[in-house]
Amino acid sequence: MQTLFPIALIAHIVGITFMAGTTLVEYLLMNHFWKLFKNDRSKAIASHDTGFNFHLLVDIGVTLLILSGVLMLIIFQGVFIKQIWFQIKIGLIIIIAINGTLIGRKNDKKLNALLSLEKLNLHKNDFPEQENLKEDFISLKQRLNLFYISQLLMFLTIFTLSIFKFN
Repeated sequence: MQTLFPIALIAHIVGITFMAGTTLVEYLLMNHFWKLFKNDRSKAIASHDTGFNFHLLVDIGVTLLILSGVLMLIIFQGVFIKQIWFQIKIGLIIIIAINGTLIGRKNDKKLNALLSLEKLNLHKNDFPEQENLKEDFISLKQRLNLFYISQLLMFLTIFTLSIFKFN
């Protein structure tokens, strides 16, 4: 058991770091994408198409986090379960996972659909439809921005709770 705890703790830290780090990188890349999109849509679309799908890294992080967390709970016989900082941390992890799955991936799919329309340039001569597409992009940009900022703030809260362990 003495060597099992440090291994579980390392896996736990790696898991949360994968999740938070990937979210930060996605946020920075998304901001870069929108800057490109504003100035040169074709360049933005090309950069988005060649981008890496980070969902796998988040999934690996979640898996490491859960397995190592359960292992540490077993090692310490669930002593943390009754502590408020731990309950808040678990709640935030659940919210992050649900938010990422339901909101984040939904908005990613919406962005891909809008970019497909943009690539096809189906509505280049239809001004009202162009305006609708522009509004869809603006709305999606705002939703994605809110999504990433809320995820990052929740990760920051988790790190803070894990370090200070407020009761």
